Amino acid sequence: MIKILLFVGVATIAFAEEGEVDILWRSINFVIFAGLVYWLLAGFVKKFFGDRAKAIVTAFERAQDKAREARAKRENAEAVLEEARANAQSAIKFANDEVIAIGERLAAKTEEEIKILHKLKDENKIVAENKMIRAVVASAMGEILSAEEILSDQDAVVETLRKRALQ
Repeated sequence: MIKILLFVGVATIAFAEEGEVDILWRSINFVIFAGLVYWLLAGFVKKFFGDRAKAIVTAFERAQDKAREARAKRENAEAVLEEARANAQSAIKFANDEVIAIGERLAAKTEEEIKILHKLKDENKIVAENKMIRAVVASAMGEILSAEEILSDQDAVVETLRKRALQ
């Protein structure tokens, strides 16, 4: 700054003509005034700007620390997210496998129950047929035996039973 003031002062003197001596003294007074202002305020200005620079550096470092913390938190959150996605995929796969296994077990049980129901139907059909046959034979025998005339011929008895069964 002193160099600039000296340069301005020397330049003013060099370009001054004889009739403009007043400008020379004004320039010298300005240089002296500027030097005094610099001498009086230089310490305060340097201290102010030094403190300001330190405050800016401190704020910048705090911002850097916050940015690092934010990056670390983001990376941690991404790791947790990836783990959650992997767990979700695993749970979905497990659930699908369970659904398939339950479906297969249910299908097997249903198939067994259907076989049992068919077997029961066949057995009930045989039991019903046997009951019907017994009822028909019992009624036919009742009619044959209750009738006054008892057939002595076996062929006649069989023929009578056959007619009753076909009715």
